Amino acid sequence: MPQSEWLARNASAFAVAAPQPASEDEVVVLPRREISSWLDALPEERDDLWELVRAMRDRLVAQGSPSVQVSFQDGINSGHLEIHIKSAQPVASTVPPTELPPTGLLPSGLLPSGLHLIDAQDGRNLRLELIRCLRDESLNRIDLLVSFIMKSGMGIIGERLESAIERGAQIRVLTTDYLCVTDADALAQLLDMSEDAAPLTGNLDVRLFSDPRTSFHPKAYLFHSSESDHAQGFVGSNNLSRSGIETGVEWSLGTREVQPLVTAFDQLWADKRNQPLSHEFLRTYRNAWRPTAGQTVPVGVETEAPTLTPQIRPIQAEALAALEESRSEGFAAGMVVMATGLGKTWLGAFDSAAFGRTLFVAHREEILRQSRDVFRQVRPDAELGLFMGAEKQPEADVVFASVQTLVRRLNEFAPDEFDYIVVDEFHHAAAGSYRKVIDYLEPRFLLGLTATPERTDGADLLALCGDNLVFECGLVEGIERSELVPFRYWGIKDVADYEQIPWLGGRFEPAQLATRIETQQRAQQAFDEWESLCGERTLGFCSAVTHADFMARFFTERGVKCAAVHSKPGSSDRRDALADLRSGKLQVVFSVDMFNEGVDVPEVDSVLMLRPTESPVVFLQQLGRGLRLSEGKDHLRVVDFVGNHNSFLLHPRVLLGMGEAGEASTAMILQTLRSGEWDLPPGCSITFDVESIDLLTMLANKSLSKGAALSQYCTDFAAAHESRPTAAQAAAAGRAAAAGRAVKPLFKPADAKKHYDAWFGLLEHLDLLEDAELQVWAKYRSLFEQLEQENVTKSYKLVALKALIATGNLRTGMSVNALAERSQRIVAGDPRLLADATGKALPSPADASPQAWSKFWRKWPLDRLAKVGGADSERDSDGETAGGDGAGAGPEGAGGGTRAGALFRYRGDDFVPTFDVAPEHADAFDAMVAEIVDWRLADYLVRKFGSIRCKVSHSSGSPIVRFDRTLSAQLPLGEVPFSANGEEYTGRFREVALNVATRPGVEGNALWELLRGWFGPDAGHSGTFHFVLFSKESEGWVMTPDWPSKSA
Repeated sequence: MPQSEWLARNASAFAVAAPQPASEDEVVVLPRREISSWLDALPEERDDLWELVRAMRDRLVAQGSPSVQVSFQDGINSGHLEIHIKSAQPVASTVPPTELPPTGLLPSGLLPSGLHLIDAQDGRNLRLELIRCLRDESLNRIDLLVSFIMKSGMGIIGERLESAIERGAQIRVLTTDYLCVTDADALAQLLDMSEDAAPLTGNLDVRLFSDPRTSFHPKAYLFHSSESDHAQGFVGSNNLSRSGIETGVEWSLGTREVQPLVTAFDQLWADKRNQPLSHEFLRTYRNAWRPTAGQTVPVGVETEAPTLTPQIRPIQAEALAALEESRSEGFAAGMVVMATGLGKTWLGAFDSAAFGRTLFVAHREEILRQSRDVFRQVRPDAELGLFMGAEKQPEADVVFASVQTLVRRLNEFAPDEFDYIVVDEFHHAAAGSYRKVIDYLEPRFLLGLTATPERTDGADLLALCGDNLVFECGLVEGIERSELVPFRYWGIKDVADYEQIPWLGGRFEPAQLATRIETQQRAQQAFDEWESLCGERTLGFCSAVTHADFMARFFTERGVKCAAVHSKPGSSDRRDALADLRSGKLQVVFSVDMFNEGVDVPEVDSVLMLRPTESPVVFLQQLGRGLRLSEGKDHLRVVDFVGNHNSFLLHPRVLLGMGEAGEASTAMILQTLRSGEWDLPPGCSITFDVESIDLLTMLANKSLSKGAALSQYCTDFAAAHESRPTAAQAAAAGRAAAAGRAVKPLFKPADAKKHYDAWFGLLEHLDLLEDAELQVWAKYRSLFEQLEQENVTKSYKLVALKALIATGNLRTGMSVNALAERSQRIVAGDPRLLADATGKALPSPADASPQAWSKFWRKWPLDRLAKVGGADSERDSDGETAGGDGAGAGPEGAGGGTRAGALFRYRGDDFVPTFDVAPEHADAFDAMVAEIVDWRLADYLVRKFGSIRCKVSHSSGSPIVRFDRTLSAQLPLGEVPFSANGEEYTGRFREVALNVATRPGVEGNALWELLRGWFGPDAGHSGTFHFVLFSKESEGWVMTPDWPSKSA
């Protein structure tokens, strides 16, 4: 029956006029789902059916019917359940003998006309009534007058209140601080909801009656409409708690005549003793409430057991331990990589609890609100506030700030305002804003969180965290540890044609994309693959609102129970849709950017990727939505569609990269597609159909023809992401791509110098620079070339540049003392930089006096940046290769000693640039200089303090370890102890090789046995690719095997 003929509807039922020859005023209420009898209906469906029975009864009464008869017809006669309502002389309703309708639907001589009793008899309680009213979209005015509100009550109706606000309901809640019984955590939840309502059409206003001399015990729940006289009210003994509305013995009278109650509510609402719920009020109330929690309260006042603190998962405990160890080593920043589903936001909440004020920074409001809800559970006593848009609570214990708002209003915070900062993953396009925030603020610890391995979008965040990767657990390890379920992936050749769709800004042009994928042919393909491969609960990710609606209609017309969820009118309620998907009432939910992040639906067993995905972050987020553990779920089914555009190489690249040390190259994609050998955790599988393999092979071969390794990497990255790579990303990818294959990186940003003069020259050639970057590169080309070629034998010059950038003084300069002081803080926050600066001149750099440090800093990096007195090298802090004795370093001799080509000079007590930058170029210039400094500093630290990779070779048939001292000058010479496999060895380190190692009590050369034990009897033979890693630990040198990755 077409919906245009429906008289009324809700989530599970609809009402229509009875077919002839029934009486003209007869109405039929039908379930949306095929149900043969009342006993087969789910509890929620019975609620919805009775809701429409009541509405149709009221309709008939309003039309003049003296009485209404309700009768049931089960499937024995009609094939499905029908509830008929028609005018009649007063008679008893004929209802199923095993279950009566709610009290109040039947005539009763015990209650005045128009009232019905809700007394928890026959399975009816106020909880069901409240939920039904909250789901009724026509009841858009809601007034709750409740003496005591508890967390358990908010747990029951909280999501329904949020849904009502989202659809435009105006809600007023009046409670009290009387006796400090109302739960402060429940008030905090209401405060969060009221703030979340700010950008919506709905509203939540909360007040508390505050008069210690006056008791306050009313309980009324009023629902009415601004557009009709439709209304429902309940007045009785029920507080808003689980015992009050669900499990306890409570009475409420229900009435549809609510106007007198609303009038009375208005009067009480305007009482001068009411206080609006605010952060300030809650802060004061919590201090008074906390001592009474769990203590004896007056008779008749209910209390609840304290909420249990969320448990730390084993994987989170490991990450917390790694963070603590990193801090004990002296690091003031670090990054954690945790796959979607492993609880990285929870990790941040747990780790921050030991610190003082906390700042959580992200780029999307939805992430901030979801993160706040997580912190609310971990830190219930903390005051949580938002700092975005019109909502700003900068004084909260934990501030959740959008980077866009924060960067504009940084001066409202002191640099040391926060003890702990959490930075959520972000895209390179936002890196400049994040850098400004991190450079300005000086927390005791900075935590970067990402679900993306550091070789891709996480490299920008890693640079902000001092290149300190503290802990990593990706999808592969999460599955291997049984923290996530395995997946089975099918890549299907897409019938849509993407070749002619314009590619703008790293994505397909939306309007033309819609014309290609919102077709009957493409929808039929998706339906066929879903029917063949998917399970019982599927999330379908769509490209646009029209796409989600189109797919939902297509599947519904074929008998599939589904819904479309998005942010526009016509969307199904998000919470209802997820609840129905969990319960099995829905089979598929199609969404648009609603479930990529922060949604926990463990029951999902299938993911349908219906949109082109340009970002590996989004691809992994969508995959991760179904990887959470759930009872009875042994794996996730993933159906993906591969189109005829280079961007679809992202899909196999990400799948390969999940278990790779580096981002998968196009050559690796080709090799794996040909072999079909994917190195996967137990229970996982990846299957591309023959057509998609042919298509991807063609795209990969086309990509490979584009140039050398570095150029190819940049081109592939830009095609797979929404922007170009940074120099640090390229350097990290080049190192990672060499893992298990070569001693040297396969490519590095410096490779661009040979043909393009510098890194930005290559990007210009590849047409990957933005307009602002092109202008800066054209005007300051020689400066960037000089920065790339600057002699770096110590970290000092790069740290000094980093301090200038962090303080915003790169283009203006600053006093020498202030620059030295900021540089000292940067050095003190990284144990590698501290070790680099430690020497005879400064045995303890972090504790050096301002005078001693300033003198040291002026003599070394600043003189060398200014090229004073011929100084250039900064190789040794003890002055062995100073390149000058610092003469002229002071204000008196500075000017004349500055050589041509210096980027900086002294001007009195200030250290200033020799270059001028136009205001319109300022932001891009700063960001581009920072990019080069980040890359070169990270590269230096890796060379100086990272593991040293050496190739296993042979001499006279026996394995040895060969060195390239130009790459590994820090390796020892002579007879030096080292450990391997937990055993102690003494190695004979020559200029070009380690050829002998001895062990106590073992005769002969123990190196041979060690290497053959790792790599087999042919260790080091010609044609083999065996490598070892040397690292300098606190206990001395350690040698470990560098196992080949899966594509070696």
